[in-house]
Amino acid sequence: MASRLPGNTGIMGGEDLKSDLYLYQILEETPNGVMVVNTSHRITYANPAASLFLDVPFAQLGGSHLGTVLGEDNKDLFALFVDFFAHKTGKQSSRFRKEITIAKEGKEKRMLDVVFVYPPSRPDYYILYLIEITHLKILERELRRRNVFFHNLIDSSVDGIIAADMTGNIILFNQGAQSLLGYSEEETLAGAGFHVTQLYNEGVAYEVIKRMRSNEFGGKGKLRHQELVVKHKSGQDIPVSFSGGIIYDNDQEIATYGIFTDLRAMQKIEEDLENTHQMLMQSEKMAGLGRLAAGVAHEINNPMSGIMLYANMVLEDLGENHVLEDDLKTIIREAERCKVIVADLLEFSHQTSYEMDQLNLNDVITKTLGVLKNQPSFHNIEIVLNLDRELRPVFGNAIRLNQVIMNILVNAAQAMPTGGKLTITSRNRANSDIAEILISDSGHGIEPELREKIFDPFFTTKKPGEGTGLGLSVSYAIVKEHQGTIRVAESSSEGTTFALRFPAVQETPTGENHAEHDYFTG
Repeated sequence: MASRLPGNTGIMGGEDLKSDLYLYQILEETPNGVMVVNTSHRITYANPAASLFLDVPFAQLGGSHLGTVLGEDNKDLFALFVDFFAHKTGKQSSRFRKEITIAKEGKEKRMLDVVFVYPPSRPDYYILYLIEITHLKILERELRRRNVFFHNLIDSSVDGIIAADMTGNIILFNQGAQSLLGYSEEETLAGAGFHVTQLYNEGVAYEVIKRMRSNEFGGKGKLRHQELVVKHKSGQDIPVSFSGGIIYDNDQEIATYGIFTDLRAMQKIEEDLENTHQMLMQSEKMAGLGRLAAGVAHEINNPMSGIMLYANMVLEDLGENHVLEDDLKTIIREAERCKVIVADLLEFSHQTSYEMDQLNLNDVITKTLGVLKNQPSFHNIEIVLNLDRELRPVFGNAIRLNQVIMNILVNAAQAMPTGGKLTITSRNRANSDIAEILISDSGHGIEPELREKIFDPFFTTKKPGEGTGLGLSVSYAIVKEHQGTIRVAESSSEGTTFALRFPAVQETPTGENHAEHDYFTG
């Protein structure tokens, strides 16, 4: 056994250790490297593990200079030892550790944790413990790589992913959550005073954790596909689909997590599909009513003309101041009213022909206002125009579209009998493929249950004799003839907005299509 000891300098070398065979055996067999180094930095003892770790033949370690053994790559560590003894005045003991790498040509790198111990009882030497950490560093590097991968994976998710400890402190708030809820990661993580309940309306967070602990919503510790409302930083409510659960450690709850999918886009798609479905149903209904209206109009038109003709003849034969004069005039007046209704029915049923041409909707708006703005019903109404100078032209009939705009403006004025504000906006939409007109009033609005009926023929909320109920249905038919859409974009007690959209002609508008300058705002 003595033959395996390196050279002895008389400090704490082989002879010292051989005097205690039990201690010697332990040091020889320990898997960690042990070296005793004198204050001249000469190695007086090294066990076999130290030889293995430093990749130096065991027989060469005894008496070797530590700086030479550690090599050029670890000169900073050796400099620490030298500096320690150069400034050790008054120091009784010291301990520190440092990681080093042993790299020999043609061999794999070995990473060591070197622990320096300077014992106060023997100030003429120091001890180095060498602990191999190569496998730990490899595991650490792999763990770090996986953590980076999973972190990037979580951050790249379009869904919001949030985790919190059982006290409600946020421990994970990915970029999807930041985008969805408006908070930065720094605002939400522990130490920022943020609590997970701030993401929900009052009481919702506790209901969520209650359901997670139940077996009724996907199993204990799980909660799947729940539609919730979460709070944006601005206070806005955001509908989401929520899936999440509880994280356990030996049946102990340690954290909760949630995955939040924004439902706003999906709800918008569903709303658009529903609107499209309603428009198709309305179109089919209007087409059937149009055919019926055409037949009725033709059947009524001829006898009504005969009634008016013979009533006028009787009135002439009876002369003035006859006792039946007022009755005959009533017959004629009501017959004329029937003729107007017949004319509207023919318009509604497409039984008229007209020319279509390229035109600018701004011109239609301004010409219609020129006719209406001096009418008594518009005297107390403030008219605001926001007309886009670059509005794309459309293909249509100006007279027919004038009738549409007039119907909507007249209805708006009637909704503001004591005055109000009328705003007309024109603009390009969908990358200038659509020309849109928005007509907004500050009237009493349209009741929700009536909005689906306002385009039906003969539907009116006016008193008997004040309207035929064909204005908006005729407007609907005209807009459809122009391949456009008309709908109530918004309505409340503060007013109503009608939106008209038409396919735009992509050619550059000619000078004739520019609206008058005075009608434009900034």
